[in-house]
Amino acid sequence: MLVSSRGQWVSAALILLACEVSPLYPQPNLLPNPSFESTEPPPPNAASAKEGGVVPADLWLPRTWNVYPQDGADYRSPDDPAQAHSGRRCVYCNAARGYGIVRYGPMPIPKSDPWKFSFWARGKGQLVVGFYQVLPDRWNRMQKEWPFTLEEQWKQFDLEVQPPNDYRQWILDLTTRGTTQVWIDDASVTYPGLTALALPPDKPVMKDEHTLLYLAFEEPLNEDAYFIKGQVHPSKDNQGRFGKSLIFGPEGYIACSANESLDPQEGTIEVWAKFNFPGNDGMYHNLVSVPGPEGMTLCKDQYSHVHFGFSSGWATLSNATAMGYAHYWQPGVWRHVAACWDKDLMQVFVDGKLIAWKDKPKLSRALGPELGIGSAGMEIDDLRISNIVRFRQSVPTP
Repeated sequence: MLVSSRGQWVSAALILLACEVSPLYPQPNLLPNPSFESTEPPPPNAASAKEGGVVPADLWLPRTWNVYPQDGADYRSPDDPAQAHSGRRCVYCNAARGYGIVRYGPMPIPKSDPWKFSFWARGKGQLVVGFYQVLPDRWNRMQKEWPFTLEEQWKQFDLEVQPPNDYRQWILDLTTRGTTQVWIDDASVTYPGLTALALPPDKPVMKDEHTLLYLAFEEPLNEDAYFIKGQVHPSKDNQGRFGKSLIFGPEGYIACSANESLDPQEGTIEVWAKFNFPGNDGMYHNLVSVPGPEGMTLCKDQYSHVHFGFSSGWATLSNATAMGYAHYWQPGVWRHVAACWDKDLMQVFVDGKLIAWKDKPKLSRALGPELGIGSAGMEIDDLRISNIVRFRQSVPTP
């Protein structure tokens, strides 16, 4: 969503470097989709409606990023290794008219150490790097910005940024200026102490000593251990995210013991989900939950929020919610969702991006007896629930 920025300008001390040599820093990289290889279909519009809803693959959007071609600018994500710096894809913008924006964030700022940003670009014209401070009610754009003159050959640009002390979250913004044609690829964001997260996983996860429940859905469910309601059945081979998945038709739902499968004091839920409906369908869709007054839920709700939280006596104890995050989701896309919690922090990740968190959450001491999995109109795969926090990204202290 494009949000206008208001409020007072803020400033930061920055050191800017442009080079064609190796990066200033190795991994880890905060960006889960740094080379734009993972894409998804955009929301429908008048042009795609004329084509029966089919959108060409080079108009698909890079996962976890936001791309905005404005006022006649042209955007592409070409599946063409000859155009990319590495891999198969990159982001391309032709701003003969208007301008284009490539944006990532919000990103939590755990401390005031310098951050390092890197990206590769080529083309002609100018690409401007800017940053937004994220506040609860608005974004503030930094007064200073950094224009780069593009060249015909790929060139690496490195930027070291000292976040202002009052910043808790910020957004990276790459914008064309004037008549510009640009290809962008291989971006990186890091800071001291950043821990690499293996998200989203590129292969099935494994069951270990911390696993309370693991369902790969390669074999039929044991009906002595699982309650199965409605139309629930496995997919064909290789139609899941990995191998087979579980398909939930009308009134589809499965359940097992919550006491054996979930620790309310500490844990991680990981699951691949494919929703066969748009994210703004106005309906609640359960991924994993404990129904009842002593409950837990991980879901896409009727307001397009992605939500995780605990309740007691029907009242909310604590939750981490990404408001409206699913609004532009399109049907038929596999997405990885992970929720982690302990007494210090609750976090939710989608496709490897931290989208919501809660400091010092209040957690349930006990939950209801039933663990519900899935709901009608979705497929799930490779579900793992653990009694430890498997993923954590540092966030600012309260």
